[in-house]
Amino acid sequence: MSSSGYLRGRRISRRSAIRSAGLVGAGLAGAALIGCGDSDEVAESSSSSAATQAATQAAAATQAATQAAAAATQAPSGGPKRGGIGIAQSATVYESFDSQRTVASPVLGITSHFQNKLLRFTNPDKGEVTGDLVETWEQADPTTLLLHLRKGVKWHNDGPGSRHPAAKPGREFVASDVVWNIERQARGTLEDGTEASFGRNAYWGKIASIDTPDDYTVQFNLNAVDATFIQGLANEFNYFNQPELMTAVEGKHTEIDAGNVIGTGPYILTEWIPGERVSAVANPEYYMDRPYLDGFVWIQNFTDPVAYRVAFEQKQVMSFTDPDPTVTLAMNQADPDNTNVRYSGVANTVACYTNTNLPFWNDNRITRAIDMSIDRRLIIQQLHGGLAKPSGPVTWIQDAWAIPQSDLETTPGYQSGAARDNDLAEANKLWQAAGGPDHGDIEWTIAKLWSDRASWAITPDLISEMFNTAFNTSQFKGVSKTYGEIIPSWFAKTFDPFFAWIPNIEIPDARADMYSAFHSSSASNIWSVNEPDKIDKPLEDSLAEFDYDTAYELVRGVQDFAIENGQFGRHIAYNYVVPGLRWNFLKGPYPEDPATMWSFLNGSLWAHGQWNDTDDPSWEGVSQPTPASL
Repeated sequence: MSSSGYLRGRRISRRSAIRSAGLVGAGLAGAALIGCGDSDEVAESSSSSAATQAATQAAAATQAATQAAAAATQAPSGGPKRGGIGIAQSATVYESFDSQRTVASPVLGITSHFQNKLLRFTNPDKGEVTGDLVETWEQADPTTLLLHLRKGVKWHNDGPGSRHPAAKPGREFVASDVVWNIERQARGTLEDGTEASFGRNAYWGKIASIDTPDDYTVQFNLNAVDATFIQGLANEFNYFNQPELMTAVEGKHTEIDAGNVIGTGPYILTEWIPGERVSAVANPEYYMDRPYLDGFVWIQNFTDPVAYRVAFEQKQVMSFTDPDPTVTLAMNQADPDNTNVRYSGVANTVACYTNTNLPFWNDNRITRAIDMSIDRRLIIQQLHGGLAKPSGPVTWIQDAWAIPQSDLETTPGYQSGAARDNDLAEANKLWQAAGGPDHGDIEWTIAKLWSDRASWAITPDLISEMFNTAFNTSQFKGVSKTYGEIIPSWFAKTFDPFFAWIPNIEIPDARADMYSAFHSSSASNIWSVNEPDKIDKPLEDSLAEFDYDTAYELVRGVQDFAIENGQFGRHIAYNYVVPGLRWNFLKGPYPEDPATMWSFLNGSLWAHGQWNDTDDPSWEGVSQPTPASL
């Protein structure tokens, strides 16, 4: 049984978008799947030649897409092959081993290989799902969802996690496991009653009660009709922990170690040492005839692009992206017979944040002034060479729900030319009226994970100069801070203004994201927005609406209202496109378009579907590391 979350197909071809890059100043965006966790999604350009470079990249992109299409149509001999090791990039720092508490996708790149969800995406961009821990499901009525669990799914019977004294290795996954995982997130506390941050708290809070008629049946009784709920079960944050083990270790969730986790997934995690090594081996008792690979090794972030490039050229890693996308395209052009390029859109939206919970920043005039003064197209050209497209409160990636680009071009904060001059004039009036010049120095934080990337190192100066120019001042100072500093202050609502990725867009149906960000009851409403009539009711009505046009108009009204109010401090800027280079032997669950990759997180797809074509000529000379053994 499967389901699609899109009510009407309005997705645009990413290839068509790539070909249009450079035609509209901002160029075209695509999506990088890993966002704040990937070290490779960096672009660099010279402001004096930005337009030329964007056009050049567009031509190169078309050529690379043609080459990718040719490579992709070469049928692998004999279909998927078994054996070998998968190699992926990952971060050097993880803030939690608990996928339910992480706010960063690097953790999910690991957990997606050793844990399961209730449902998983077969096409994450369209919201199409299939059963995972659940075998079949049925909508008994608009607020009742009945899930039939897959029998015989067992928690890993080997590996470091299974040897923890509290673990229950080999135990069958049953209905009580579902209840425990959901209730801890919905209530927002650990087993001992300690309050904790769970990013999906609002999502699971939609369940009024859970019934378990037997060990293999789970009934969700929702508080209200929610047309997006099914998609949410498959999002990349909803992996399931073993209650016995997690209860014992959840108080030290930042102490990353393979011995603190256990799963039911296709791989068994054997080692997780941040900054050194992460590895896993195939689960011999997995419920389906997967994975194809014998094991997986995650290479820690390449902070030196040159070292990363050399590692790819020596086939020590299977894929590559560079801070400068022209480098990636040039490498493909240098070896078109053995490599291919695919374009992916960044599911982590880029945004500026102001803290409307604090004095000065809680003045709506300041919020609107900041939003109108952000030069989205300047940032896109400076950091991405035009390979990006502005996003409104709903990202352009969720295009069935987004404000069309033609409308954004006439929206304050998104305009160019003389219209932007008018925006800046209005922003200055608001800034002056709210006492902006008297506020003193303003430190604007850039996430260190962002500014540490060579071609984005200019960001602290770029952002501070953008605001100083807009307000004819020298008050703004760019600084860098780690996510370890930013995230706690984020949840405490004490954060300083900053520029970085927004947490992952989790599903293509944008109604859930809008509810999470702006509904007054949502724990993710960091800005403490409280608009019962203008926001809460329209969003509630849209979630209960199965007619697309009606639902879209409701969401569009909330977006327009948010922009009128400077997006309440959640200043969405843009989403960008990254060309990724792969050796031809790397096979996996690609989209139908041979030039594109998924926009949304898709770790479970790769965990189940990646394989190495050892008969492909590009396989010669491949380095195969050995994962830590069980």
